[in-house]
Amino acid sequence: MPSNDKKLFPLNGVEIFGTAIFALFMALSNIAGIGGGGVAIPMVMGFFGFEMKPAIAISSFSIMITTMARFFFMWSERHPEKPNCTVIDYGMTNVMMPLTLTGALVGAYVYIAFPELILQVLLTVLLFILCLQSARKGV
Repeated sequence: MPSNDKKLFPLNGVEIFGTAIFALFMALSNIAGIGGGGVAIPMVMGFFGFEMKPAIAISSFSIMITTMARFFFMWSERHPEKPNCTVIDYGMTNVMMPLTLTGALVGAYVYIAFPELILQVLLTVLLFILCLQSARKGV
């Protein structure tokens, strides 16, 4: 496994390719309306040689940045069928934000409490379940 003590520059070929793929994937995930963390974590681990816990932190930070960018681009957009309404449903945010913050708090406790191997197993199982649900909805 590559060392995390490498200087930032110069980037090697895998890191340049990983940066381009990671940016493209995060942009596509944001356009699709999903976070992309389930695949961003393995990408950070594979392309940049980070271990599980730092990869989770980088993935979470990148999701936050792309979500903020999307919000600032969309905050003044009007609904195509309702000209007096915005595209962002602020009523839904009142319902979702407490649940999102609760999930983030529980996730932070799990992140601290469990070793990397258990986190990796839990995230793999979660990603598998989500893939199955998506496939069922797709069919």
